[in-house]
Amino acid sequence: MLSTVVSLITALGVGSLVGAFFQAHFERQKHLNEQEHELKSRRYLCTLILLFAKVDPEARPHLFEVRPDLKGATDLDKELRLELFNAVLFASDDVIAAMAQFVAAPSYSAYIKTAAAMRRDLWNKKTSINETSLARVTEALMLKNTEAK
Repeated sequence: MLSTVVSLITALGVGSLVGAFFQAHFERQKHLNEQEHELKSRRYLCTLILLFAKVDPEARPHLFEVRPDLKGATDLDKELRLELFNAVLFASDDVIAAMAQFVAAPSYSAYIKTAAAMRRDLWNKKTSINETSLARVTEALMLKNTEAK
């Protein structure tokens, strides 16, 4: 009888320790995931602003006002390449590929592909954006840009 009580107390103690260990592990993992998501969210937003300034020159004066370290198009290009290299640390493969495509050939279409890849990476959202809808959005953006001039 005494050995049964000792075994029961031991089992409960070990179970509690194992439970506490796993709870601490899962809590730590949750915290790391939240930090990663926050970092991605901030970096992607900054990157999208840079990408947009590349395809829409009219957005550059505001960018250069907020980022006085960027003096012109050459600095913007260097910053975009730097963001691409930094993305290797935290971005998904799809985001890196889309950003590389944008850096190689900047366009509204490449911008939207990059934003859609970032959206999927951040929120795991499926998107119905396809080449046809990309073409429509790109045409609308280009038309607006042409009308503004």
